[in-house]
Amino acid sequence: MTGAALSLIVTNARIRTGDPVRPWVTALGLQDGKLAVLGTAAEILKLIRADTTVIDAHGGLLALPPGVTMGSHVVVTVAPDGSPTLNHSPEEA
Repeated sequence: MTGAALSLIVTNARIRTGDPVRPWVTALGLQDGKLAVLGTAAEILKLIRADTTVIDAHGGLLALPPGVTMGSHVVVTVAPDGSPTLNHSPEEA
């Protein structure tokens, strides 16, 4: 991840990464619409800036869609109950 601010952080989630080394994390950060960082809330919240949007997933489950890797364009939508959904964006880098 570069030094630029994260535009969106999702915390308090159960995120299935598909990575056998670190199969579950609790937070993620997006930078310019791209997946920039995965980790714990403590790790990710260190990267917050004044203009960063933070979504509390309230323990909800997020599974990274197949093919999503660092730098992938993703779209996070938030349901009325506050639960986020992560999807591939049709936009390419």
